[in-house]
Amino acid sequence: MPIARSREVAVFIESKRQQRGISIAELARRIGADKKRLWYVLSGQREMRVDEFIKLCAFFDIGLGRFIDKAAVERLRAPHPFRQD
Repeated sequence: MPIARSREVAVFIESKRQQRGISIAELARRIGADKKRLWYVLSGQREMRVDEFIKLCAFFDIGLGRFIDKAAVERLRAPHPFRQD
């Protein structure tokens, strides 16, 4: 995921956290993440890992497809020099 898109995802999830009125510490506890790392991720200072992304989407009941647009799908379908189809 490009960095700009990653930050967009973090901002969206951070807004969901604030709407629910849940602290970062509580959110981290509920998804099994380190609270300091989660703070860095949601403030845009660190890249979100795939496992964090999935756990956060599940917690907030956000479909993973919400963040995948047609351009992303096309990039994934494009031939890759190391992939053997």
